[in-house]
Amino acid sequence: METLTIFGLRAILEAIQSGKSIDRVWLLKGTKSTLFEELLHVLRTNNIAFSFVPVERLNRFSDKNHQGAVARIAALATHEMEPLIEKIMEAKKNPIFVLLDGITDTRNFGAILRSAAATGVDAVFIPTSGSAPLNGDVVKTSAGGAFKVPISKVQHLKDVVYYLKAHEVPTLGITEKTPITIYEEDLKGPIALVFGSEDVGISGGMLKIIDRKAKIPMVEGIDSLNVSVACAVVFYETIRQRV
Repeated sequence: METLTIFGLRAILEAIQSGKSIDRVWLLKGTKSTLFEELLHVLRTNNIAFSFVPVERLNRFSDKNHQGAVARIAALATHEMEPLIEKIMEAKKNPIFVLLDGITDTRNFGAILRSAAATGVDAVFIPTSGSAPLNGDVVKTSAGGAFKVPISKVQHLKDVVYYLKAHEVPTLGITEKTPITIYEEDLKGPIALVFGSEDVGISGGMLKIIDRKAKIPMVEGIDSLNVSVACAVVFYETIRQRV
């Protein structure tokens, strides 16, 4: 079974609460905090194997801020594109899909998943190449979002666009290459939001096939936001329109 190493007290708690298969947990000797005690209680209650180790052992697992806890879990599951879209379309009248074109930074990806989980995004699609790996950094930054939002890896994001078009789900690319702002767009129906990387934005090929384009308005002299911040702004405008 493919496994993933995650670190951080809250990330491990979120993994357990989401029903992930936990292989083993390593805890730093002498750690004392309310969250640490909560994790201990959950581990014992769920009969999950754990052991206390010195800091040197934990540092070998990760040079990140592990907070005195590291776990080995089953790798994050991804979903096949077509069955995932079919299932969501059957269950929801106005789903929100997100396509990430060239997001390679793990912390940005994790932060996007965190905002996606908080705003009820139904699925996130990423390409198999040119995308951030589904690793421990993503899990920790997502604060559990990586376990809550279905993720689908596809060979080409264009395939997702065409499949959504066949289901009458319009695509909206978030790009500065348009005079129209997100506040002028109707986001209340089914929608697929497309975001590109901070350096080049949405790829030219994707821009040609998406239905509409909109930008986040900014004052003069500022031409872009961190992509995870941009995602959060658009997600919250989407649910604001739906409330």
